Amino acid sequence: MKVTMKDIAKKLNISINAVSIALNDKPGVSDEMRLLILRTADEMGYINEKRKYLSVFSRSNICILMQSYYADTGHFYSIVLKSIVEEAKNLGYSSIMNYFEDQHMEIPECITERKVAGIIIIGKISDMNLRKLKITGIPIVLVDFTSLYDSLDCVLTHNKQGGYMMTNYIIQKGYRKIGFFGDLDYSLSFQDRFLGYKLALMNHQVINTFNDDAYIQKYSFLDHIEKYVLNHQTDEIEKRLQSKELPEVLICANDSNAFIVIQALTNLGIKVPEDIGVTGFDDTPLAAKLKPPLTTMQVQKESMGKEAVHRLVDRIQRKDYIQKTELLSVQLIERSSVQ
Repeated sequence: MKVTMKDIAKKLNISINAVSIALNDKPGVSDEMRLLILRTADEMGYINEKRKYLSVFSRSNICILMQSYYADTGHFYSIVLKSIVEEAKNLGYSSIMNYFEDQHMEIPECITERKVAGIIIIGKISDMNLRKLKITGIPIVLVDFTSLYDSLDCVLTHNKQGGYMMTNYIIQKGYRKIGFFGDLDYSLSFQDRFLGYKLALMNHQVINTFNDDAYIQKYSFLDHIEKYVLNHQTDEIEKRLQSKELPEVLICANDSNAFIVIQALTNLGIKVPEDIGVTGFDDTPLAAKLKPPLTTMQVQKESMGKEAVHRLVDRIQRKDYIQKTELLSVQLIERSSVQ
């Protein structure tokens, strides 16, 4: 049997008139009730049966996409995600969350059926998958990632600035043997933080040229690391740390890297900060509770989510405007993990 407005009204215990008002995008019901009616109508299959209501339904939804492995990488993206959902709700949008695998991504039905007004992508996504999404013509905003393939609206942390500021701070404290710990293949954010680190070393004449690979390779750990961090394989991190001469301080690409580095160093009998300093990036909630408390860069996580929603809504309403990249500043949080 086909679903009717009467069926929707009965399920929600409201009048048929209220259902009709919501589906036809007319005034007379609250925004909350309108969203509830539209979502219920879609769940019951009514929207697909009555395609004329699809445009009304789609204007109330945004799709959030994020690679599934980010869900297990700590608090950073969970805070950004929460901020996006809350701000979208404040602006009258319902969020549809979809996790994906970048190697074999399937475009979510809410996008192929055009049941969303816009798309927010949190974190890294391949150019190939980005092309598939862009072809749909649905507005897209990238969060904590930017595409080198095409121009799109992006909201980013000023990662290069953060890497530079942290390294500058370390140099001013008197350190000269300074390494970087982070898998550069993992994310564009890590690469930008590393570039800031190198620029600071060069500007302070710690290295002679930007491409002073001998110094960098002597003290840094730049590849085949993140899989061990994600899987909490401290023993593998210990092996990497024992594979070369340790610097006086390790600037880690994010807090998660710093946490496992400190744990590995402790297991090896190396004291932080007495024997080696360690810093992080992101200022996740555990950073202040760590022993010793972690010196790190504070990122505007909540603002990142809010700005992404506002950028998307602006793009939905003004599709022909030029794409913009917004950089959010960072702040150094000084604690006890360096002397």
